[in-house]
Amino acid sequence: MATEARDRIAARDRVEARRRQAEAPSTVRDDSDDEMIVSFPEFIFKEFIAAVAMTVFLVLVSIFLQAPLLGQANPGVTPNPSKAPWYFLGLQELLSRFPPLMAGVAFPTFVIVLMILVPFLDRNPSRRPSERKVAIILFGLYMVIVVALVIIGTFFRGHEFIWNWGWVLGSPQTCGGAAC
Repeated sequence: MATEARDRIAARDRVEARRRQAEAPSTVRDDSDDEMIVSFPEFIFKEFIAAVAMTVFLVLVSIFLQAPLLGQANPGVTPNPSKAPWYFLGLQELLSRFPPLMAGVAFPTFVIVLMILVPFLDRNPSRRPSERKVAIILFGLYMVIVVALVIIGTFFRGHEFIWNWGWVLGSPQTCGGAAC
């Protein structure tokens, strides 16, 4: 009976010794040699300067580039089809070329699923762009298609979303022989 008790106490002591070895040391690490940037005030100040510079840039761009706005809205006359804002022109261009089920449901679903699958398709852990060929090619292809559709919708679609080469050829667009 005494040997069993001694064996249990010895086993408990071995478990506690292993537990003490596995625990992290309780000493405080001296990080004075590490390169650190305190987030406030240095980093916050840099972000503030970047935000002010971006605001000034956007104000200057909005002064010199006038938005091509239409006349005052008239609820009695609605253009058909109405031209979407620039960020939806790619989707509207797809809708003009493909059936609605394909352009409005299948293509966007395919793009979202592809974006979800990209980390599984390109399992390269490197952060260097020169070593991430698959991810860069997929992103580049996506950006080329989106930008091309937005440019087509913006510059080649005129009044009532009619195909327009006028700005390229130097002639105004005509709608049935009359200027639009």
